Formats: sequence, C-alpha cells, structure tokens
Amino acid sequence: MKLLIRYVKEQGQGEVTEQVVLDSSVLSIGRGTNQDILLADPKVALAHAKIFIQESGGKVVAAAGKYVIKDSQAVKKCSLKLGEEIEISGHKISLLPAQSNYDFVVLVSVNLIEQTPLQQRYELSFSDLTLSKRSWSWTLFLSILLLGLLLPIYGVINPLWMEALRQSPLPDDSQWLAGDLIKAHKFIGNDCAMCHTTAFIPTTNQACQSCHNTIKPHINDIELSTSVNEVRQCTSCHKEHNPQQTLSRYSQQLCVDCHREPIKNRSNNSVFASATDFEHAHPAFKVSVLTALSKDKKIIDWQAKRLALKDSQLTEQSNLKFSHQLHLDPQGIKSTTGEIKLVCSDCHVSEVNGGAMQPITMEKNCQSCHQLTFDVDDPTRVVPHGSPADVLMMMREYYAFRYIYQNLNQDPDDNVRVKAGDLFTIRPARRPGREQKLRKDFQYSLNEQTIASIKNLTKQTIRTDALVWAESRAYVAASDIFERQSCEVCHVVTKNDDTELPWQVQPVRLTKQWLPFANFTHNAHQSRECKSCHKAASSKVSSDILMPNIDNCQQCHGGEKSHNLIPNTCIDCHDFHNTNTHALVGYNLSHNSSYKKVTPFSKVIIKAKNYEE
Repeated sequence: MKLLIRYVKEQGQGEVTEQVVLDSSVLSIGRGTNQDILLADPKVALAHAKIFIQESGGKVVAAAGKYVIKDSQAVKKCSLKLGEEIEISGHKISLLPAQSNYDFVVLVSVNLIEQTPLQQRYELSFSDLTLSKRSWSWTLFLSILLLGLLLPIYGVINPLWMEALRQSPLPDDSQWLAGDLIKAHKFIGNDCAMCHTTAFIPTTNQACQSCHNTIKPHINDIELSTSVNEVRQCTSCHKEHNPQQTLSRYSQQLCVDCHREPIKNRSNNSVFASATDFEHAHPAFKVSVLTALSKDKKIIDWQAKRLALKDSQLTEQSNLKFSHQLHLDPQGIKSTTGEIKLVCSDCHVSEVNGGAMQPITMEKNCQSCHQLTFDVDDPTRVVPHGSPADVLMMMREYYAFRYIYQNLNQDPDDNVRVKAGDLFTIRPARRPGREQKLRKDFQYSLNEQTIASIKNLTKQTIRTDALVWAESRAYVAASDIFERQSCEVCHVVTKNDDTELPWQVQPVRLTKQWLPFANFTHNAHQSRECKSCHKAASSKVSSDILMPNIDNCQQCHGGEKSHNLIPNTCIDCHDFHNTNTHALVGYNLSHNSSYKKVTPFSKVIIKAKNYEE
C-alpha cells in the first residue's frame, strides 16, 4: 500500500510539517534509524511497535516488554480504525482516510515537551567559561576579516601573492568559488552571468532552458518523497559545481604514449599523424567519401576513400542532383499543398542512438512534393520510382489499355465516346481552368456499340494498331520524364539510342558514415542549431561536403587541460583498442619491429555501413 507519513512538530508559535512516502503494508515504530516512523525520544525503544495496515484500518502490536496507550489504557495489541490514535511516550499516531494517490495517511504528532528536561542536562553556557565575550568577539571578527577577506583581495590585485596563498594553508580565493563546472559546461569559462542572470540569485529554470530548450518536464510527482515545490528547479537534481568524479580512467596520456609520433600503416603506406592534444596538437579531420568503381562505363561497386576535409577541391560524386540552398529558402518553396518552409529536421532525422542519420528515401522524404506524373489527361497516375525498365513497361501497359478503350467505340452516330483515362479512374477530373466532369466507369464503357465494333475488327489489326500507338506514346512520355520532367531533375541520366532501353539512371549512393573512426552523437548536441556546424543554406549542389572540420569543433571542445572549453580526452571520440590486436587499419600496430597482419574488420564495417541508397 502507498502510505503518506506526515510528521507534525511544534516550533515557536506554529507547527512544522514533514512528509515521507512509503510503499508498505507494515509500519515499524521506534527510536532506531531503520524504523519507518522515527521517534527520537530516549523513552521510546529502538523497535517499539508495528502497525499492520489493512483495507479497513490497522492492527497495532507492541514489542516484547513494551506497550502503547489507547483510550487511556496501556495495551500490547489493539486495532486502529480510521480516525483513532495511539500514544507512545507522549507521541500520538493516528490513521487518516486516503488522500490524493495515497491509500492512507499516517499522522504523527511529535511531543517535544518530554524531551526538554533531557536536553537541559547537557547545556553549557558561555558564561561558564569565565571568558570576556567582547574581547573574544573582536578577536574572532578581526581574524576572519584578515584571513577571509583582506588576504584574498590582495591576492586578486597581486596574482603572484594569490599563487602563494594557494600553496599555503592560508585562505585563498577557493573559499569564494563554487567549484569546477561539469565537463559539458567548461566552455562557459568565467562567464558566470550566462547562468546566473541576477547577482546572488541561484540559476533559474529559464536560464537553463535558454540552451536546453528541447528538454521537457521529466519528474514524476507521485514518486517524490519530499515536497514537490522543492524539486521544481532544475538545480534541485542537476548539480553544476564540483561534479562527481568517475572511476574510469580517461587520461589522454594513455593514448599519447603511442600516438606522440606518427604511426605508419604498412597495408597502404598511409600514416596516422601525431596527436597529443585536441586543442593544440591534433590533425585535421579526414572523412570517408564513397567513390564509384566502374567497368565498361558501368558502376559495379562503391569504395570508401579517406580524404582530408581541408582540401578545398573535395567533393562527393553520388550521382544525385540536389540543392540545399533551394530547399532551405527562407521565403518557402512550392509544393502540392502550397508554399511551405522546410527545415533540416524535415528530412534529416537521427537514429535512436543519435549517431547516424536515417536514410533519405523518395517515398518518405521527396514524394509529397515531387510526384512522378507523366500524362496531363490523368494527373493522378504516376510511374514507380524504380528502374527505367519498370517505368517503360508501366507506360506501355498504360497506353495499350488506353488505346483499346479509346478506339473500340467508333460508332459515328454515338455522341458518347470513351475518353482517354476512363478505365483508370472514377475520380472527378481536376484539370486547371476547366469544369469538373465525371469520367465513365468501366462497367459503362463496354456498351453494345463497343461489342459490335470488336466483332468488326480482326485480332491482328487491333494488336498492331495498339502496339504502334502505345509504343509511340510511351516513348514520348518516357523521353519527357527521363530527359526533362522528373528523373533528370535529381538524377544523372544517360541515353544510348542503339540499345533496346535507351535511358540509364546512374545509381545514387550517399555517404552515411563520414567519420567511421570517431564516436559522435547528435543527441549530445541538441542545444546547437544545425547551421552552426553544417553550412547547408549556402550549398547549391549535392557534391558539396557539408561536414565541419576540426576548427569548428574547437570552438567548444578542447584538450584535457583546456580552459574555458569542454575538456576532452582521446577516449571521448575514439574507441580504446589493444595495440596487440589493433584492427583499425588491417595491420598490427605493436611497438615491435615486425608487423602481423590481422583481419581488417573495420573495413568490413565501413563497406557495410558507409552508404545508403
């Protein structure tokens, strides 16, 4: 059962109330600190009694040799109904009906009168010491003034004196400082006003949410054992200064011992540059960019190449045509539903772990605006987003059916003819600038005149005429969609009239894991805007690589001993590895002179995870 234990104590002219939430059906009462109802009174036994809570009330059982008072009588056992109370050494305990989300409320009225004589036994007044209050007061006041204020102030004026104070047992400026910031807030440095907007006032929720605006309320009030008002501030749970230290060792010296000097990769003659500190001595970033492997002018595979971001000529040839600048136009872009304004998160959604982004697909991200229509007479008909062969086959079937049901009704006396598209839809026609007309349903198309016309035509004539008409219309529509309307807008399309299928759409491969040797999560950077790292708003072509270089990260992140930056060690971004089984580059990077080849597991990972269709 969920119980609310409410202590009521007299203090001055009023009362002080404390509340504790307990989920139990048995309440222990006593002076011991392990008791559910704690009565700090020498007259109360360490384990004095127990209350067994039942649905309609409770049952009280005193410990051996102890008793409780009920109705002015000392009893060993008794029932405790709602509203009744028992007494132990002047302390009253009663059971009250349920409130809010609690099954019962246990009211404990603490009696302080009985404790007063015991407290007075150990009272010692200053007068008993036969010392002068005035002289001691002035001595202590001047000592505190000198040690706690004057010496540190002089240290602020003279930095050398402050350093001497810090090395001595005398007070220094540390008594004024609240302590170190947590690691993620190191970049704030000495700008206290960033959080403490008002002097001598604790940090407010508004100050925290000015950066952490994506964090929603995450406190379950029912489970709190203290007053809800005490934990409405972010700082009630999230302690900023003097953070708790971890037991893991993250010292960058572990990595610097080996990576102080360049390490050669004998598998491909590449070199891992020296790296000793992220802020001052770390090489520029390299990204893994997918490049196409071709044979006979056909792409047969994709391979990741490690290239330096500092290269101004670096591009990604993914065979995709796309402009971030166009889609992020602050004035908005046209869509099937009107003008819309896109933001990065409309298309780019991180995975659950916050590392990589979910794949971009035509059906999920593009189709709502870019519809693959091809016939003005049937604006709802679209081709599949697939291979050219599938697209052309769909068009041939479509126009073959249109020919049959358009030309089999040839009676000149019949004013009602089957129009193109009658078979494929019964929706109202939505041609701009024309009145809506309902198309005929298929069951009304095969009338007597149509059946008579079928009897007058030979099968060979129908087949030949349908094939020529459908093939010509499909070729015209395919030329339009492959070369002008849809495919050419986003894809690289090649044409060879000497082949049965003239058009070929080059496959698209987008690099998914740009930094496979580094650990990065977008979840830890939710307080930052996308544009602070990715310059997408100014990118006109999809070949632009929008990954930030190391100088962008160094605006917030530093080395292990950096000041006013987030201190980071090697292990924060790179996985730890055993030098005897180093698998990052395909060879053992031990300190021995000989190199032992190992399975290039990381290359398998790159090939499997480094691209998306």
